[in-house]
Amino acid sequence: MTSCRNDDRSVKSTTLGFARRAFNEAVVRAQKRRLFGGVLADLQLVQAKIGEITTEMDASTLLVYRSGWTRDVLGRRVTREASIAKLYATEAAQHVIDAAVQLFGGLGVTRGTTVERLYREIRALRIYEGASEVLKVLIGSKTLSEELKVWQGE
Repeated sequence: MTSCRNDDRSVKSTTLGFARRAFNEAVVRAQKRRLFGGVLADLQLVQAKIGEITTEMDASTLLVYRSGWTRDVLGRRVTREASIAKLYATEAAQHVIDAAVQLFGGLGVTRGTTVERLYREIRALRIYEGASEVLKVLIGSKTLSEELKVWQGE
């Protein structure tokens, strides 16, 4: 991956869409699922999980926007920024979708449900356009070379 290509942008955008859909499903489920004399959303652990995945989705969105903005407005190569956005967005989406499956309980792994389908589909996006492990190496390499330039006054 040498720059933020159009297909790579679509991977990151699709990832954000998957996470948002799983999030919406989880929120509705938490608000409607009755148990223990209330709803699932009344439980503090559920509220904390919703807070956690909200933060991950917002961070993912900002990283994707930064990558696109750097490329489109500044006209710079964005290998590092695109790699960071892709890595974080896909890993966060996996976490968000997994949390949605957990909140659905046994229904979350029932074939044909939205969260089950997203759970299967997100895996491919974590590999397409660079597996997470490869992206980590690329990010580290680019960061080290960029920081060296800063310290050398270039």
